[in-house]
Amino acid sequence: MAKAVIAYDKDLPEIPGRRPWDKPTSFLVKDEAAPTGWREDTSGRRPSRLLLVPKIRKAVDAWREKGYPGVSDVARRLFEYWFEEDHEVAGFPVPLRYYFCQREAIETLVWLVAVVSKV
Repeated sequence: MAKAVIAYDKDLPEIPGRRPWDKPTSFLVKDEAAPTGWREDTSGRRPSRLLLVPKIRKAVDAWREKGYPGVSDVARRLFEYWFEEDHEVAGFPVPLRYYFCQREAIETLVWLVAVVSKV
């Protein structure tokens, strides 16, 4: 388990091998029968109880897979720069990568403003 930045009386639960910049394919759920008190649910991404979130996620995923149709060349280049290129940070041994949730938030905002608002 990763070491917490703030001292807690326990380690924070995590899924071994998960990379935060990859799209999630599983999530943790509380399970008192599990040795750690948590188990991995591999049924897919954690579902949202909010009405529009699953529909928006599906639409943004499809839009990403198609190469962001309907956006400007500048927006497409920014996506390439932010999400496809390595960013070296002084003092860190590995390149900076945006977490998937950060990427998805930025993409969703652009999708809403540049694509949906024009329909």
